[in-house]
Amino acid sequence: MPQISSDDLPPFATASEERFALAVRGTNDGIWDWDIRSGEVFFSPRWKDMIGYEDHELANEFSTFETRVHPEDHDRVMKTVNDYLYGSLDRYAVEFRFQHKDGSWRWILARGRALRDAEGKPYRMAGSHTDITEQKLSEEQLRHARLAAEAANRAKSAFLANMSHEIRTPMNGIIGMGELLLNTKLDPKQHEYLLMLKNSAESLLALLNDVLDFSKIEAGKMELDEQDFDLRHTIADTLLALGVRAMQKNLTLTHKVTEDVPVILLGDDGRLRQILINLVGNAIKFTDRGEIIVRVRIESRALDKTTLHFEIHDTGIGISPEVQGRIFDAFTQAETNTNRRYGGTGLGLAICRDLVELMQGRIWVESEPGKGSTFHFTAVFGEATQDSLDKPSAPATGPLLGLAEKSMKVLVVEDGRVNQLVAAKLLEERGHRVEIANNGQEAVEKVRDGDFDAILMDVHMPEMNGFQATSAIRQIEEKHGGHVPIIAMTANALKGDREQCIAAGMDDYVSKPIHSAELLHAVERFMHGRTAAPPRLEITGTPAEAAKPKKRGPAFKADVFVAAAGGPEMAKELIAIYAEDSDKFLQDASAALSAGNAVALYEAAHSLKGMLGVYTATRASETASHLCHLAQDGDLFGARALLEKLKKECARLGTALANVDLSSSSD
Repeated sequence: MPQISSDDLPPFATASEERFALAVRGTNDGIWDWDIRSGEVFFSPRWKDMIGYEDHELANEFSTFETRVHPEDHDRVMKTVNDYLYGSLDRYAVEFRFQHKDGSWRWILARGRALRDAEGKPYRMAGSHTDITEQKLSEEQLRHARLAAEAANRAKSAFLANMSHEIRTPMNGIIGMGELLLNTKLDPKQHEYLLMLKNSAESLLALLNDVLDFSKIEAGKMELDEQDFDLRHTIADTLLALGVRAMQKNLTLTHKVTEDVPVILLGDDGRLRQILINLVGNAIKFTDRGEIIVRVRIESRALDKTTLHFEIHDTGIGISPEVQGRIFDAFTQAETNTNRRYGGTGLGLAICRDLVELMQGRIWVESEPGKGSTFHFTAVFGEATQDSLDKPSAPATGPLLGLAEKSMKVLVVEDGRVNQLVAAKLLEERGHRVEIANNGQEAVEKVRDGDFDAILMDVHMPEMNGFQATSAIRQIEEKHGGHVPIIAMTANALKGDREQCIAAGMDDYVSKPIHSAELLHAVERFMHGRTAAPPRLEITGTPAEAAKPKKRGPAFKADVFVAAAGGPEMAKELIAIYAEDSDKFLQDASAALSAGNAVALYEAAHSLKGMLGVYTATRASETASHLCHLAQDGDLFGARALLEKLKKECARLGTALANVDLSSSSD
């Protein structure tokens, strides 16, 4: 037990103060006592020992304390003392760094109380010093660990966003050209092969979307976008999109919503569609004969909230009892051979579980092997506004075939001519009139000079990006009136957010690679003027850092390029514009490098990378992607050598394109 002697007490200590000193000594703290009127100060031996001194080595003076406070903490500590004694503070407690005899700094927690006379003036102050260095070191370690974890999470998100962009850019050419080619005259075998190509590309895109959605939910970034929607039409539209797959397997796909379910609800219909697509899509995948039925009824009602109960019943292969308990875990398949036979990431049901929880509901399954499954989930929705109830219901969205009901004048703002070509062809085949702007500045000038029914605006462009161009167009409209719908286009998918587009004044957005139905729906919903329909997809506004490619892909192959282009006719057009476009982007990159402008270098490399992806030029595209990364890092020295390599790759590609024999594919 620690002993206390008279040396531990101030010479003016009372009996009660002796008891206090004994208690403080027991806590291993140092005590101090300051007679404010006389200036006399007492520091206990333990107080001095805490900073490495024997009792006789330090004078009992106020300067002994003040001169050892860290210079960066000194003024703050002195102000705290003054504010407590003569100001508004009702207690004295302050942390600061205090110098040890060996020159190191110890963290001290000082606490004390003052005695005051009848007029409230302080005449004496006593308290303790506690060494909290270890606690501070632990806090600092935890802070660094937290920062490291946050940095790792940001790096993961950046990698996923860039991975999405890297995959989506070349897929824009594959899916876009494939859809265009499906509208041409093909023999049955060509049609079959092309459908297989398109289905494979869309399966890859679905897998990518699953991974990105799961990562976003895992990071706590997923939020619901609530608005009024027609539940019955949402379900009908969703099942219509899945109906072709059911029909191909000779399955019956039906749905029933009980009459008491409100027509218009308040909620996130986009996320509800995502849940239904996953669950109904799984039911179709795992059912070889019979039917899939979707039922919706009211579970409960309270105030302005309605809880709905959804059931998706199938007559498929069923799920064993031991698997049912973990089927909603990430990366889980029903059985080992299920993945081999049916494919999938095992993320769809985990995403459904998390989305249902966001909707304040729960999800579960009832199943028996060989007799089918019934997936249940509940979700809470709000009541619709009176304005929404007064509006007539919109017709269900069906497939887009033939010419549009009305021809629209559409401005396509895109710096890459390959993407210009894909978007323009899709719109023109529907009977729309198309004008092209190569960047945001051109778009603004065209809007000054003419009227458009809609604008497709690429987000990421040199000189003036899509957000800046949209803002400039909205300023023009503020002066002269009118409102042209602007639909954003982007190849990124993870970090961008709806608010970015709305803040810039955009009305909707679509994600690259461009799907004909999605693009045409986005444009044609403005056919009769601006509507209140919300944006459905997410975009990103800034490029994100990603891991550099570790291995080189295969060299350019002419037959792969022609197939991806959708045939010799489109391939011929792409070959004709390659030299001019690639030279332009390479010149822009060289000029940016000479000027030391990393941002402009990224813009040029990014545009070139997107173009090269359409030509299926793996080596050149990877080199351009690597150049993007160096530009993001500000590594202009490394970028200089890589740009020379990129020029050589582009020259080799140009030679290969010039030697492509299209005659053998022109039958």
